[in-house]
Amino acid sequence: MSIFTEGKDKIISKGLKTFANIIINDYGKITDFAANTKNKTITLNVLLKGEKEDLQITFSNYSVISDDKNTYFKFDSIRTTREWLNILFEKKLSKILEENKIQIPGYIATSINIFL
Repeated sequence: MSIFTEGKDKIISKGLKTFANIIINDYGKITDFAANTKNKTITLNVLLKGEKEDLQITFSNYSVISDDKNTYFKFDSIRTTREWLNILFEKKLSKILEENKIQIPGYIATSINIFL
């Protein structure tokens, strides 16, 4: 990975970590956020309230897509460091996360589209 790409990934990771911490504040705190724009992966560590160890979540082969109205964070797979959560994602949440995508709020969608 080039120094430019590495630097860009660090800047993106820091910005997205700050934004994501605002969203999950009621549930816990993101302790680490690493975006890899070359490999199209995002890995984050979350310390959930009441837990003693971080939960690691990895989104693989992500992309940012838009339709006429909304922008989405789309990914091929999601894996965690909790076996039971991986099973839940595979068996139940895949139906809730239609087409493995999460809507991005409009006020940040443009920035995410530019950087990711």
